[in-house]
Amino acid sequence: MQAMSTDAGHWNARYAEGRDRWDLGRSPPILDRLIAAQTRPRRVLVPGAGHGHDALAWARAGHRVVAFDFAPLAVESLRRRASEQGVEIDVREVDVLDPPVGLRGHFDLVWEQTCLCALPPEQRRPYLQAMAQVLGPGGQLLALLWAHGNEGGPPWDMSPVVVEQLLVGLFTVDRRERVAESIVEREPEWLWWLRPLAR
Repeated sequence: MQAMSTDAGHWNARYAEGRDRWDLGRSPPILDRLIAAQTRPRRVLVPGAGHGHDALAWARAGHRVVAFDFAPLAVESLRRRASEQGVEIDVREVDVLDPPVGLRGHFDLVWEQTCLCALPPEQRRPYLQAMAQVLGPGGQLLALLWAHGNEGGPPWDMSPVVVEQLLVGLFTVDRRERVAESIVEREPEWLWWLRPLAR
């Protein structure tokens, strides 16, 4: 499974077979609080967007959203949902390890949930490097990460110790907090506010 984690066919098959158990059918409660705290429209990237519950939540609140996913079925699903809800989202079938060059330095904010934990260990740093590159000056990566403490994956354990090691030389931690509003199946979760180091 590790070798297929960035393979579009692998993820597309999981959607086709209904093996997308990571999908909660809605955005997480903590996201509503974060969106409500924004004081101006942002340019937001949602990588590994899946069916797009989080991307739709950002877009409904008036933010300019780009959503990436490996899987054509996920891209199709999100485009359909956005159209049905009358919400504008730029949905792209993209390898999250290799975002389009034209989007470098473009975003104010990257919203990370369930993408980092789905990647095999050797692809985590390249992914974080790619996310650092798409953020503009003053931009932040907001990451909701599940510290389940189990071996193996995906989803892989994103404990604070693991995350701190991944961030060395790439991001500084502005803040982190344990999430009180997590659903029981995903406790404990941590919310991270991360800022790319000067390039």
